[in-house]
Amino acid sequence: MSLPDANVARSRHAGFRWHGFVLAAVLSAGLAGCSDIRPLYDGGNSGSALSTPGGSAVENQLALVDVEAQSTRVGQRLRNDLLFRLAGGSNPSGSTGGAYQLSLRVTSISEDNLVRPELNRSTGRFVTVTATYKLTHAGSDTTLTTSTIQRSAAIEVTDQTFAAERATIDAENRASADVADSIRTELAAWFATRR
Repeated sequence: MSLPDANVARSRHAGFRWHGFVLAAVLSAGLAGCSDIRPLYDGGNSGSALSTPGGSAVENQLALVDVEAQSTRVGQRLRNDLLFRLAGGSNPSGSTGGAYQLSLRVTSISEDNLVRPELNRSTGRFVTVTATYKLTHAGSDTTLTTSTIQRSAAIEVTDQTFAAERATIDAENRASADVADSIRTELAAWFATRR
């Protein structure tokens, strides 16, 4: 390669470096405008107005939610899952004297599927847990947010009665845990945006 060819190669590399610096500067300037983006569960270490020394403001608000007592097994399981997810299990009674009341209406249904005619029975089942919740201020009927959440779990049904019943209970527990996760996420999003 002759001397002029080497200079052309060097100038090409310099051009690529220049473009790289320009691209980095543009991306940095673009990302600098993203200061309003923050994690939902901040942890309280960022010093933002939304956090407190004991944890994020969202977590503190979630801990102030009283969950209404339930009369069914699935409803009580969902309530227990919510108490743990909202306050980290620090309040097993569920009554915090908090600022918010969460009312629940919980139903559970089982639907047979995979019917095998040669066995004259179903070999599969879907268990669906549906929960309608309403968040209000404690001592008030003003609805802050409400939603209906439905989750399903599948099971295999056998000839053994106890095994089939236990599988149904396990499926209800799995579905209620999914519902509790969804309710917590929706409440956290509401507290993060509506306070």
